[in-house]
Amino acid sequence: MTDLKVSYDHLEDSARNLKAIQRELDDTKHHQADIADELGSGDMIHAMHDFAANWDYHRHKLLEKIQAMGEMTEKTLDAFKDVDEKLKNGLTKAE
Repeated sequence: MTDLKVSYDHLEDSARNLKAIQRELDDTKHHQADIADELGSGDMIHAMHDFAANWDYHRHKLLEKIQAMGEMTEKTLDAFKDVDEKLKNGLTKAE
C-alpha cells in the first residue's frame, strides 16, 4: 500500500499565493489609466491602447484560470481534511 502524504501548509500557502497573484493582476487594470497622460504622442497613445486592450483580454483569461486553480486548491484541502477527520473518527470508534 502506498502512503499518501499531504501538506496542509503547502496547500494553504498555494491558495494564499494564488489569491495574492489574482489581486495583483486585477490591480494592473488601474495602472493603464495612470500613464495615459504621460504618453504625449498620438501614435504612442494608440499603440498603448492596442496593447492595453490585448492585455485586458489575456489578463481576464489568466484571472479566470488562477481563480479556478485557487478554488481547486481550497477544495482539495477541504477534502483531505474531511477524509483525515473521518479516518480519525473511525480509528477512535474502533478502540
